[in-house]
Amino acid sequence: MIQVRVANLAMDPNTDSPVVLLEGINAKGVLPIWIGPPEAKAIMMSLAGQTFERPLTHDLLRLIIEGLEAQVRKIIIAQLRGNTFYAKIHLSRGDEVVVVDARPSDSIALALRAQAPIFVDRELFEKNSRQIDTSPPPEPPDDEDDDDVSDDALRKLLDEVDPPDDRKL
Repeated sequence: MIQVRVANLAMDPNTDSPVVLLEGINAKGVLPIWIGPPEAKAIMMSLAGQTFERPLTHDLLRLIIEGLEAQVRKIIIAQLRGNTFYAKIHLSRGDEVVVVDARPSDSIALALRAQAPIFVDRELFEKNSRQIDTSPPPEPPDDEDDDDVSDDALRKLLDEVDPPDDRKL
């Protein structure tokens, strides 16, 4: 398994679909996963530290898990079938471990809220990740946006990989 972090969220200009970029922590490469707009918004809000007076769906799920005295131990993006990624949420309560099948986008949103580590199957990561510089670009002039990943590098990455035909990720 390779531990990853959410490096960035981007919009694929070719498909007008959001893409979450998972960067290897101790491995080089970035794994792009096309996701739906609601999940992208949930991930973005979590990354920005936004909270709401009443819980949104992924917050509610975390609260239910905690209410059952369980914990999100980790999520694993375990396989790719066709153009669809599959993930597993690992929950624990005492000595009991429960593994739940889930979409990667929902799993990532939950992991961010629960501060749980995110992993990708090593073979899956090595086969599907791309090399991209995720270091912050030099300071932009005041009139430009400050992104974590340079636009040129991101465009090149998105041009190199084929988006899924089935966006139900």
